[in-house]
Amino acid sequence: MTTRRNRGLTTSQGHFLYAVLLGDRSLARRLESSAGQDVRACAAVLEGAFVVVIGRMCQNRFGPAEINLFSQRVVRCVATDRGATAEEVSRIIHRELDGSATGDDVGPARPFAVQTAVVATAIRELRLPPGEVRAVISESESHAKQRGFELRPYRPSLLTRRRLELAEERWHRSSVQDR
Repeated sequence: MTTRRNRGLTTSQGHFLYAVLLGDRSLARRLESSAGQDVRACAAVLEGAFVVVIGRMCQNRFGPAEINLFSQRVVRCVATDRGATAEEVSRIIHRELDGSATGDDVGPARPFAVQTAVVATAIRELRLPPGEVRAVISESESHAKQRGFELRPYRPSLLTRRRLELAEERWHRSSVQDR
C-alpha cells in the first residue's frame, strides 16, 4: 500500500519535522531517534523551514505591526520553560527578513523551540493543508542540502506512513473546524 501522500519528504529529519508540525507527539518521538542522529542536519532542515515560512508570510503583507502580533502568538506556543519573549521572536524574524545579524543580537535560549513554534504558528495561520506543509519541508530539505548538509535518504515503514496519513487526516479535520 504505497501512497503518494508522503511523497516529497526524503529524510528522517523532514519526516520528524512533519510529525511535529502536524502535532503528532507520539509519532514525532518515534521518528526523533533516527532524525536526531545528526542534530546539525535536523537543525538545518528546521532553519530551512523557518526561512520558507517567513518568506510565505512576507507575501501576505507581513509588516512590523503584524510581526509583533505574530510574535506574541508564537510565544504562547512555546513552553514557558523555554524562556522566549515576543521581542526575541520578533528579533529572529527581523533578522531573517533583513538578512542582517549584528553582534548585539542575542537569540533566544532555545532557538530550536522558538523556530519550531514560528513554523508551527505560521503554517496554522497560513492554513496550509498537509500537501503544502510537505512542500515547505521538502523545500527546507533542499535548502539544507544546498548549504552542504549531508541528509541521508529515509523511507518510512508502512506503519509509519499510515500514522503520518492519520496525522494528516486529523490536521485536515482540525483546519476545517477552524474555518
